[in-house]
Amino acid sequence: MRVCLFTDSFLPYISGVSSAVFNQANELSRRGHSVSIFHPRPSRHDSFETVPGLDRGVSVHGLPFSVPTFNIPKLRFSVPLFLYTYRRLRQAPPDLIHVHTEFGCGLEGMLLGRWKKVPVIGTFHTFFAEPTYLKQFHIPNFEFTRKAMWKYSVGFFNRCSHIVSPSQSVRDHLVARGLEREATVLSNGIERIRIRPEREIAGFRKSLGIEDFAFIYIGRVSPEKSLDVALEAFKQVLEVNPKAKFVLVGNGPSDSAVDAQIRQLGIQDAVVRTGRIERDRLMSENYPLLGDAFVTASKTENQPVSILEAMVFGLPLIGPRAKGIPELIEHGRNGLIFNPDDVYNMASAMVRLMKDQQLHQRMRQASLDIAATHDIEHVGDRLEAIYHRAIAESRARLAPPVVS
Repeated sequence: MRVCLFTDSFLPYISGVSSAVFNQANELSRRGHSVSIFHPRPSRHDSFETVPGLDRGVSVHGLPFSVPTFNIPKLRFSVPLFLYTYRRLRQAPPDLIHVHTEFGCGLEGMLLGRWKKVPVIGTFHTFFAEPTYLKQFHIPNFEFTRKAMWKYSVGFFNRCSHIVSPSQSVRDHLVARGLEREATVLSNGIERIRIRPEREIAGFRKSLGIEDFAFIYIGRVSPEKSLDVALEAFKQVLEVNPKAKFVLVGNGPSDSAVDAQIRQLGIQDAVVRTGRIERDRLMSENYPLLGDAFVTASKTENQPVSILEAMVFGLPLIGPRAKGIPELIEHGRNGLIFNPDDVYNMASAMVRLMKDQQLHQRMRQASLDIAATHDIEHVGDRLEAIYHRAIAESRARLAPPVVS
């Protein structure tokens, strides 16, 4: 089948949505489907002809009229103009359109699906109505603003043929706010990873000054990620083990604020900042193994791909009891859950995992076991089934009535 994926979040901007689209496009292409990705065209400085690691059967199209966001590096939004995509879709009509965002590119995909009379599948990834996201995009955080954002998002997805939700929590939020369409809970999926030899990982860690237990965070450095809570908690961990490290992989609009907090806490020597690491390098060089446990304090997560990838590498997890996090971190099995924004509670979880080697080893194995259930091949099976069903139902509705 011919599948078109529309997303406002794609490389060179690194995010969970970008990774989900990348992984699913690759899997669909490996199964013999024709896949096209439509996304905002990057700046001239960031433009690319090919995407490293992307299957040759996947074509990538940058929508020409895209504008940068004010404070998020490499993230751009497209203004729907339709002419560019109209030409592409007229040359190769799709069987189905899958939208991964509800603005810009997603809106264009939705309307083009209506024009081509093909089913539109929608995946809800991000809680844009959360106060931290509103602040990040310079949208006033008022009750009517949050209600308006939810009303738009739910209205958008109610116009899709079928909804895919990466977590039960998100599905419940959408239904509570008026979602009427059928929604399937389906993981974003994770690719299979080649693990480097232990001696190479040991050398990699040592080159960055990591010789004891290390916690790692991988993702955007932005306000909604609550890195201030994680750093405050790590400060308390250092009182127990002064040799511990905190590895922070990524960049974003809060870079200067995070650097200032690190200096204020006096933990500069214990924090390893790698900056932005391209996705293919992040995986091929096994960056998650710079840490012994993955930590996040973010309260806005649906199904963070960074946690899925951490599990593939066998990392125990520490995260807050918020949104979709508890669906990935099973308290006491593959990680520990703490109360949101509770610095002491988070620090206690970090210390417990760091000091109890048997617990760490048991949780490490559990992460590997759970990661297998999110394998992209399994996700591909279910995604194909959703696509085929949507296409069949759409064609049945459009078929002329049989006159006896």
